[in-house]
Amino acid sequence: AVVAPCAESERVKFRKVDAVATAAWAVHHGPYDRIGETHNLLFEWIESNRYAAADNPRESYVDGIWNRQDPDEWRTEVRVPVRSRRDR
Repeated sequence: AVVAPCAESERVKFRKVDAVATAAWAVHHGPYDRIGETHNLLFEWIESNRYAAADNPRESYVDGIWNRQDPDEWRTEVRVPVRSRRDR
């Protein structure tokens, strides 16, 4: 968890994001090069359950290279802010 601002770099930037009222949420288990699969499944769920994305996806890296040697043990939470679709 980020508990205080850290040094930024050309590739790493920190910013505070606003809370959202409703989000679709999934947990990705495994290496980062397969996280797109979790994003795709989450967006399929959003569409099939009559929601629409209301903002960009957010990722929280819970377990990763810093505390797990085996990439299959890495865990990332993926959240997509959503709104109800009234057009169906």
